[in-house]
Amino acid sequence: MTGRERQKQRTRTALVEAYHELVRQGQSPTVAQVAEAARVSVATAYRYFPNPESLRADAAVAAARTQPDFAAVLGAAGDDPVQRIEVLVRAIATWQLSDEPVWRGVLRATLERWFAQHDEGAAVPIPVRSNARAEVVTLALRPLQAELPADEFRRLVNQVMLVCGVEAMIASRDAAGLDPEEAEETMVAAARTLVIAARANGR
Repeated sequence: MTGRERQKQRTRTALVEAYHELVRQGQSPTVAQVAEAARVSVATAYRYFPNPESLRADAAVAAARTQPDFAAVLGAAGDDPVQRIEVLVRAIATWQLSDEPVWRGVLRATLERWFAQHDEGAAVPIPVRSNARAEVVTLALRPLQAELPADEFRRLVNQVMLVCGVEAMIASRDAAGLDPEEAEETMVAAARTLVIAARANGR
């Protein structure tokens, strides 16, 4: 990148990091508040993010980039699918629960994107979420692919996806009223139960 491009990237990063810090403090900041926290002029901040929704969308992408090296985590877990799914779900839960306000912001951003596309009547809606979770759950369960029919394996991947990630975090924390440790253990237990049941049915 040119020097100017690097400076623009530093400014964008500073704004996103300031947004995350304000969210961690319990705020729902405006673009102007984020600019002040980042020590960037308000006019400059609005050139990067014309509204809070665009700022939250960038912040959501930035949060996802902080994910652990799940391939390495699974590489150390061995070949037992039950052990692998326990290790994976625990890693996801620890990662997200340790920065819960930011991940609530990620969910907010994805919901805003969904509503924006439906309000605008997009002919071909852009996916509001990536397929990263499906990919990593599939990787964790790969040792089971030889044991289960393809449709059963796909069903298991989808089921496990329901008990980990930000939506499961919100359900366990808000609907069930669990503390972070209980929430993590509940997600791990649910995923383990699904894998054990699918394995038993396959046999």
